[in-house]
Amino acid sequence: MNDGKLKNYGKLIDYIYNNIDKYENTSLILEKLIKNDIIEQPENKSKFFRNLTKIPKIVDNLPQRVTNQVESLEKLGYRNIFNNESNKCLNLKTSSRLVVGLGGGHVLETSLTLHHIFGIPYIPATALKGVVRMVSFWEIAEKMNIRTDKEIEVLQKQLYDSEIAGSEDDDILRHKLLFGTQNFKGVLVFLDAYPHIQNTQEIFDVDVMNPHYFQYYTKEETPGDWENPIPIVFLTVKKGIPFCFNVLFDESRTKEILNKENSFKETKKIKKILNQWLNNFPELTNFVNNLLKSALEEYGLGAKTRVGYGRFE
Repeated sequence: MNDGKLKNYGKLIDYIYNNIDKYENTSLILEKLIKNDIIEQPENKSKFFRNLTKIPKIVDNLPQRVTNQVESLEKLGYRNIFNNESNKCLNLKTSSRLVVGLGGGHVLETSLTLHHIFGIPYIPATALKGVVRMVSFWEIAEKMNIRTDKEIEVLQKQLYDSEIAGSEDDDILRHKLLFGTQNFKGVLVFLDAYPHIQNTQEIFDVDVMNPHYFQYYTKEETPGDWENPIPIVFLTVKKGIPFCFNVLFDESRTKEILNKENSFKETKKIKKILNQWLNNFPELTNFVNNLLKSALEEYGLGAKTRVGYGRFE
C-alpha cells in the first residue's frame, strides 16, 4: 500500500470514529477498524467502548427471523421444546453482566462474541449446549454419589463413549440420546440465542478487571504490593437484557431410529425411552426446561461465571 492510499485510509478511519454513532455494525468496527491510539491508551479504549451503544435497526425484525427459522425446522420434522411459550422460545433476562468470548484473540486483549452480520452480541448454540450438557452430567454424578476424581473420569468416559447400550443406567442413556456421543448425533438441537431488544435500547456495558501483580503473571517474578495495577477495560452485555432461547427435538430422526433394526446394542430399553419422549412430549419438555433454567440461573454462561457473570433471571 503506497503513502497516498495509507493517508486516505487514515482519513476514512478518522471519519468513522468521529461519526461512530452513524454506523450500525458493531462487529465490523470492533474487529476491523481499531486505531493504534485505542490500543496504546487505556482511556481511549474506555471511551471507544462507551461509544459502541447504538443497536442496528435489523434487531427490530430479529424476533420474527428467529420465529421463521423455528417454523422452517418444524416443517422438517423438528419439534419445539418451548412451543407453549411466547414467541416460540424461552425468554430470560440477564441478571448480571454477560460476556461470551472474552478470551478470544483480539488486539484489545479482550473480546466479545458479536454476530458478523447483525453486529450484536449473541450466545452461540455450542456454548448453550455445553453448559446444559454439563448440568446434566453433574446431576447424574450426584444421583450416583460420585465424588472422587477417578469416579468422575470414569463417568465422563462412559457418557462420551461412542457406544450406546441398553444395559446402561436410564439417566446415562437419556443423556447420551439427548446430547450425543462421539459417533451418535443427539436428538436435541440448540439454536443460537439472540437478544430481544428495540433499536433505541442500549445493550452494552463497560467493565474493568485490575490485575495487581503484572510482573508475577508475565515474568514469574515475586509478587509485591509495590507494583502498579494495570486496569483492563472490556465490553459486556449489561444486566436486564432479554434473550430468546430455542431448543428443538428431532422427532423425525427419532422415529427413523425406532424403525431401524439393530441400531443399538440391546435396544429394548432404548426404544422404550424414545417412545416415551414421542408419546409423552411434555415430560421431555419439562426435563429440558429444568436443565436449561438450572444452567442459566445457577451456573451461568460465558466467561467469569465464578464471580457472578452470565446469570439469567
